[in-house]
Amino acid sequence: MTEINLELTQARQLKIQQYLKMWVTRNFEALPMIFAVDCYYQECYGPAYLSLAEIQAWIEHQLTIQRVTTWSIQRLWSATDKMIFVQWTFTAVTEQVTQFDGLSAVHFNSAGYIDDLREYQTTTKHHYPYHELND
Repeated sequence: MTEINLELTQARQLKIQQYLKMWVTRNFEALPMIFAVDCYYQECYGPAYLSLAEIQAWIEHQLTIQRVTTWSIQRLWSATDKMIFVQWTFTAVTEQVTQFDGLSAVHFNSAGYIDDLREYQTTTKHHYPYHELND
């Protein structure tokens, strides 16, 4: 059994918390200190983004169509020193208020940057007007 480095895990959990907080504050200046340049990002209902530049462009677009009012972590747990799972919920305002809960698998590279983040829907029934999907 491999020992989990608690200090390293806490530092990575802090980066995840900072990223989610950016959605509420709408200040993404620290994004390059959290995501690797060559990262992979998969949102729940969207395509894969294959670089920090693509993620930044996607975020800019998201900020024009929604305003996130809360994004809170329900639970965080580590699978390994490099993989953390995050159960979260957020509320956003578009044409209506959307509440959504999901699960993210977050992988960190050896330099401590997120190099793979994948979001998965959990149980919420919701409507995203900008994706034109109904669940």
